[in-house]
Formats: sequence, C-alpha cells, structure tokens
Amino acid sequence: MVASIVRTLQLNPTTLSPISRPLLFFSIPLQLRAVRRASVSMSYNRQLAAAKKAAALAACLCQKVQKALLQSDVQSKYDKTPVTVADYGSQAVVSYILEKELPSMSFSLVAEEDSEDLRKEEAQGMLKRITELVNETLASDGMADMMPLSEEDVLVAIDSGKSEGGPHGQHWVLDPIDGTKGFLRGDQYAIALALLDEGKVVLGVLACPNLPLAAVASHNQLISKDDVGCLFYAHVGTGTYMQSLDGSKSTKVHVSATENPEEASFFESFEAAHSMHDLSGLIAKVLSLSLSLSADVCRTLYFCKKLVILYLMIETRC
Repeated sequence: MVASIVRTLQLNPTTLSPISRPLLFFSIPLQLRAVRRASVSMSYNRQLAAAKKAAALAACLCQKVQKALLQSDVQSKYDKTPVTVADYGSQAVVSYILEKELPSMSFSLVAEEDSEDLRKEEAQGMLKRITELVNETLASDGMADMMPLSEEDVLVAIDSGKSEGGPHGQHWVLDPIDGTKGFLRGDQYAIALALLDEGKVVLGVLACPNLPLAAVASHNQLISKDDVGCLFYAHVGTGTYMQSLDGSKSTKVHVSATENPEEASFFESFEAAHSMHDLSGLIAKVLSLSLSLSADVCRTLYFCKKLVILYLMIETRC
C-alpha cells in the first residue's frame, strides 16, 4: 500500500483533474493511518501469544492449589495481607514463560512478590511446594523434556518481577492473584497481565480460573455447567476476545447495547469494604432494579459478556 501511494505521488499533479487532485491528497493520510494501524496490530502478536500462554499456565497452577488448599499454604506479610503458594507460583510461571517465549526482547516485569520471605529458613517447606508446582505446571505444557527448575531458579524467576518500570520502553505488569480473598474462600480471582509500551497499555490478558464458561459463552455454544476457566485478552486496535483456558476457539466480546435502565442488570461489590450494601439496596429499590452481588475481580468481564449493565461501587474509606 505504501508503494502504491509513493507511485501515485510521483504522478504529475497537472495531469489530474481538479476534482481528483484534492481527493487523491485527502486519501493519502487515510491510507497511511490504515498502514500504521495494521503495523501496530501486528507488532505485538508475539507478546500477546506469550502472555496468553503464561496467564493460562499460571491459572492452571492456581486451580490446583485452590483445590487442595492447606493451612500451610498461607502466610502473612508484614501488612497482614494473605500470601499464598499460588501467588508465588503464578508469578514464577508467568515470569519464566515470558522470558522463555520472548528471548530476543529486553525483559522488564513489575509484579507484587519477591523472594525475601521465601528465603527464610521457616519458609523452606513452602518453597519446596512452590517449586514442585511450577515444574508440574511447565511439564503439563509439554516442557517435560527440559531440566526441572531448581528452588533457586524459582526464586530468581519470582525476583524478575522487581523492575521499577518507567515511561520508556516495554514493561510487563502482573498481579499474580487479583482477588486473594476470593481465592482463599474458593470464589473468583484472576491472573492479570498487561504490557506497557512507552507508557501506554498495548495489550492485556485476564485469566479467570473459577469463572464458569457457561456464564460467558455464546448462546450457540454447548458448555457444561461444570466447565470453568476463562481467558480474556485485548490487543490494541483489535478488540477484546474470550476463550477457555485450554485454548478453544476465541469469541469476540462486547458490552451490552441495552439502553432502558429497567432492563439493566444491577450489580455491586461482594466485598463490604468496597461498597455500602444497605445504601446500594436502597438505591436499587428506588430505581426498581434487581440488585445482585458481584465478584469484584470479574466485573469487567461480566460487562463484556453483557451480564452486567450497571455496576455500583461506593467508596467506604477516606
């Protein structure tokens, strides 16, 4: 397309009619913008593929941990925030996969965890458990022929998330478990991964290991109510898509076109700290709306699948 534009520009403008001349030069910037959009869309394909693989594998690890959640799998950091084996394992898997899949690219990851607590003597049992889970997860993806990661390899992978980021270059941003409370009570949580390029978000992947496929699948898809695990991803200039964690065919998702408030689904936060349930109920009653609780971490996905039209979040802290 660029070559054709150049050839057109080489024409003698005097040979063009007065009408075609302005049309030609008006169309040139439009065509160039189309070229740039196509270039942007193509330029992050490798990163998107790596991000989808990393998030899906991390989700599989988290599913396994949640099913066999043990008391020893939970500890407390200095701020009393629960930290789980899955948190560390998820970060280690994502970090390892991104570096392995994108070896020619400079790697910068901004993430939540570091290995400081895991290097303590009292955490050696937890570190062993994390290392086993990471190796089992990588082996399940056909990496069984590689040398198993050592405990030090896993610690290094976790510490790869200590980048400070910045406004220049490309930086991955990871929340290894978004919704720790939901994870601990067997509810909704997500692995959230995004790529920044020169300070702008260019792609994002959200793996939701506990989200039922039946709740977000298209009407013409036959999905068992027992099937869980969704992967949502967005790529600059291409829209948002959803697929199962096992890599089934992607489906494009959209927000609802509903305009009548009386037909809207009205949700609020499940967490009391994120909302005022009594006030939300009163608002819903005044507006004659049916109010439901929502898992915070998946609210955006419910919007995308048109399950939620209105979402009310009232700040309860100063």
